[in-house]
Amino acid sequence: MPGCVRRPARRLDVTLIRQEAFDYDPLGSPEELAAKVPLVVAGTTEDFRPGPVIEEGLPGDRTHHVLMPVRVTERFKGRISGGLVHVRFFQGGTWKNRVPVHSVADFRRAVPRGTRVLLFLHPRVRSPDPDHAWPTIKDRARLPAGTVLYATHPQGVLFEQGLRVVGGREDVVPASRWADPCGLAGIAERLRGAGYDGSP
Repeated sequence: MPGCVRRPARRLDVTLIRQEAFDYDPLGSPEELAAKVPLVVAGTTEDFRPGPVIEEGLPGDRTHHVLMPVRVTERFKGRISGGLVHVRFFQGGTWKNRVPVHSVADFRRAVPRGTRVLLFLHPRVRSPDPDHAWPTIKDRARLPAGTVLYATHPQGVLFEQGLRVVGGREDVVPASRWADPCGLAGIAERLRGAGYDGSP
């Protein structure tokens, strides 16, 4: 198909992004997932940076997160402000609940800058009920006020390695509709064909 161009296979290790377990009903294809999320974009990874430290549930039970800024090159569904989206991931365990075992540099080495990615996103919205809001103990990102942090569906992070589609948070079965002979370019073409072309 047009646009089916083999790119060099970049070094890629998604182990650190897969530190969370999910209980969910898998969807059969990217097209199905696109119908269920408010934002679908493609782009390239810019970096990793320290994200928020959040107290979740028990006092003193703090979790560290990293942010993956992605430079958006194509929007299939939804609207964004500016050319970047910041995707939040669990950074992993901590030593004595203070120092993360995995550094931000570890994430940078695992998913190098410039890696192509397709994202199915939800804005990270805090609960209006203070009894159910998870307070941010430390804002390590120091992003401008109003910057939206995004969460992904378990199947909603797809990286490209050559013409191979690599699931960021869950494996991609090669024989499934989550794979494509033309990699992310093929999935992008399918999304456009299904009507996800960024139009209002």
